[in-house]
Amino acid sequence: MTTQAVEKRACRSHDACVGGVCAGLAKRFDLDPIVTRILAILITVMTFGLGGIVYLILWARLPREANQGMPFEITPESAESSALGCIDCATGRAVKDVRKTNVDGASMLARLAVAVALLLLFLLIATNLSPFMPGTEWWQFWPVGLLMLGLCLIIIPIPTHLEMAWHSLGIVVTSLAATLLPMSLGVMSWHTIPCAFEMAWPLVVGAVIAVGFGAYRGINALMVVGAFLIVAFCVIALTACALPGEMETLLFNMPDGRSLQISFVNS
Repeated sequence: MTTQAVEKRACRSHDACVGGVCAGLAKRFDLDPIVTRILAILITVMTFGLGGIVYLILWARLPREANQGMPFEITPESAESSALGCIDCATGRAVKDVRKTNVDGASMLARLAVAVALLLLFLLIATNLSPFMPGTEWWQFWPVGLLMLGLCLIIIPIPTHLEMAWHSLGIVVTSLAATLLPMSLGVMSWHTIPCAFEMAWPLVVGAVIAVGFGAYRGINALMVVGAFLIVAFCVIALTACALPGEMETLLFNMPDGRSLQISFVNS
């Protein structure tokens, strides 16, 4: 009974993408880690970031999962080769890895489910936000879909040797979506993008070189640096290069009947 209690104790897993909280909760409740990560994303988005605060609290409070077992010698039945695929250790011949095929099939189904969930969540958010913001249409919130996609690429691991490249792409997509949203709503002009590129084009060029070379050579640090160069470009676009759009006043109709008005002064 003591062993079962230890196994069922909630803790942060070593199979972590960020802090190991989602994977630890998945192991505690006998769920697939990708399910808990999707739920964490949905809860964070639907609660406007409150779920992220809960995640940080759990990250700080939950203990790290203990390493179990002692090292011992084993003779593997097969080994994985990047050039030859799965190799039988007894014969030295390439064999078909049925387990990998099953995992890949399940992974594809999981990603398809994530794509459908993202589409439904985007439609839910867009159609519910538009009535609270007079003068906007639901399709103007399309960058929110990119924002959710970027968060998924950051949080949900992709089991390849280019996993860090996918996470870096998630950072880029998330920052670009946050930059494009005020332009889509008409708060900022689309001319902000060429203005920002004219001022900070070295950041974009440096990001392309860093990510490309980092992915080619497998250097994770370069890919992360390239992603944050794009983040810096987006910050410059939203601050130093921001040009006013056609919408001079943004009106929010609150659920309690009150209205919040934000005016943008053209300079």
